[in-house]
Amino acid sequence: MFDISHTPVSVTIAHMAELIDSVAEANHQVLGPIINDVTQFHSRAIPTISVHDYLERVAKFVCLENDSLLAVLVYIDRITRAQIHRPALAPSPFNIHRMALAAIVVAHKFNSDIFFNNARYSKVWLILTFVMLAECY
Repeated sequence: MFDISHTPVSVTIAHMAELIDSVAEANHQVLGPIINDVTQFHSRAIPTISVHDYLERVAKFVCLENDSLLAVLVYIDRITRAQIHRPALAPSPFNIHRMALAAIVVAHKFNSDIFFNNARYSKVWLILTFVMLAECY
């Protein structure tokens, strides 16, 4: 059983990364690479950093808590519900890192008393600020 108040963030991240990876890989197997319809979330190549390592990095530099991480799962789910109308929004290895980025920024700014400016988030996520702004807003 998952107890949000007593579960360490690292355990939540491990479970979350496993879930996200399995969904992204399953969608990639079913849909294949989306070539004609890409979104702002798509990267040109599959990132070399794993989802788990990506989330660990974020948690280390942004001080994510379990409430924000659970909100990230809700936000990713809401984004992917739009895949009925636009299959390119299905999580895949090409877009899941950036989907997580957008969801984390929103969740962290909404749930946390202390949050950072966009330049700080872009340094943590290893992307340019203007790319992050285009994805998040």
